[in-house]
Amino acid sequence: MSKWTKEQKVEQGALDKEWVELLLLAKKEGLTVDEIRRFLAQAKTQPK
Repeated sequence: MSKWTKEQKVEQGALDKEWVELLLLAKKEGLTVDEIRRFLAQAKTQPK
């Protein structure tokens, strides 16, 4: 298991910086992890 911090993972390209910022903003606005997951799952199944 890796002991990298979130910042190190972003710097190394293991995580997309924009996605990390978006998820942190959603959490700051009070969304739970489950709410974020449901939203992403729902958006994935809807036609474009």
